[in-house]
Amino acid sequence: MDANVDGPMPSWACNRFGEDVVGLRLAIQMALLDTESAMLDSHAAGRSKHKFAAGAARMTNQYERIAEHVLDLGIPGTELVKPGTFYELVLVHNTILCPYRVDSVEGFEPGDKWPKKLSLVMRELFALTDAPTPRWVADPLVDVELPELLLRSSLADLAQRDPRPGLVLIPYEMNMSGLQRAWWGQANLLDEAGHLQWVTEKSLLTTGAESRVYAVPNQRAGDNFASGDLPDVALSTRSEAARATGTPPQSETEYEAFVNAAEDNEH
Repeated sequence: MDANVDGPMPSWACNRFGEDVVGLRLAIQMALLDTESAMLDSHAAGRSKHKFAAGAARMTNQYERIAEHVLDLGIPGTELVKPGTFYELVLVHNTILCPYRVDSVEGFEPGDKWPKKLSLVMRELFALTDAPTPRWVADPLVDVELPELLLRSSLADLAQRDPRPGLVLIPYEMNMSGLQRAWWGQANLLDEAGHLQWVTEKSLLTTGAESRVYAVPNQRAGDNFASGDLPDVALSTRSEAARATGTPPQSETEYEAFVNAAEDNEH
């Protein structure tokens, strides 16, 4: 299967992942496409106009599918990081891969701010990983002054490694029309509000749903939800108990805020 983006490999990725960079890029691309399929399949199986099941499928599969595809590469030293939440992150070449969904991006690159409230677990991941040097040598460096965090035990061991792990962010756009675009790159966290300082280029992983007719074998027009342009409706999920008691459904933002709050209360 051809990669959705198969142009020149970004230099930062080559330096970090070496000869495995091509396989890793393809693994991440395929994982995001699998996440799209899981999201749309869950929506179809639910036979509902609401997007609750789809939102839950996207949220969990974004981590599980990347871990699965990267582990399948068999790269020595690859392992799963268990931050004490409902998900696990894969570490490869001493680098944690962290996917997250962004709203529709105006322009060519995602913004310089975390798209939702920054959870405690994400703050800890930024704190424990090695902060790369900005590529803009001529620019003045921004002072990063964040309160010192007491890392949970599952992450504290990682912070003691020498060299410390790196963190690669994987922001992506996805809605009920499918996977739109995805990027990867490295950034420093500037403050608790979630402002980011990108220190590598934000390199494209995918260029849009319309180009994947060449990436997915035996795909026919109209076979799936990605064949049309549907409204970008917020995805969400609610429990069986919530349905039984008539609790109003949460938007995806509200649902992720709930998850983040649960993470903040751990340890």
